[in-house]
Amino acid sequence: MIFNLRNKRRVIHSPKYKIFKIYQQLEKFTPYFQSYYDYENLSSFEKYVLVIEDRRFFNHNGFDTKAILREVFKAIITFKKPFGASTIEMQFVRTISNNYEITISRKLKEIFYAWLINFHASKKTILRSYLENAYFGTGLIGCEEASGELFGKFSNELNDEEAAFLAGCLVNPIPRDMNIKWQEKVRKRSMRALANRQRLENIFQDVERG
Repeated sequence: MIFNLRNKRRVIHSPKYKIFKIYQQLEKFTPYFQSYYDYENLSSFEKYVLVIEDRRFFNHNGFDTKAILREVFKAIITFKKPFGASTIEMQFVRTISNNYEITISRKLKEIFYAWLINFHASKKTILRSYLENAYFGTGLIGCEEASGELFGKFSNELNDEEAAFLAGCLVNPIPRDMNIKWQEKVRKRSMRALANRQRLENIFQDVERG
């Protein structure tokens, strides 16, 4: 019995076993990747999501060093826990793994898998796969369900104001009672997104040119 336990410990702590566990975890994410429409240009909605959620999405490999350092510095100054700095990849990993623990170990694993999935899918595929599985509110999973609930359209049919509003629902999910207070909160965020989109337009054009 002792011999078997020792052998088991050796296996669990061996580099090969750790690599195996990493790829086993990675397999949880790959079925969610949708690459068959990767050639399509970014929709207005997708652009506004990036304006609000991850402006350097096309310039990092799954984690945003600048954003992480900014949040750490802010935490040191204010004595509060770091908030934010999550990239689209990190949010995708969190959504699929359904792990929302507020711990350093969870955050480090999230960063690692966010970096790793960049070797398995394109940026557009990651973005679209995240949006198809993201939580938008009560009983609403994915951007198409949320878009249909709010506007009766597909997300790629939304005008700029509608697209920016829907993108704002990722931070402020749609409640059962769409009260004025909630609407104003999302509208403020969407107005900032409308004002800031132009700053990223050159990046979006480069992406669309391939």
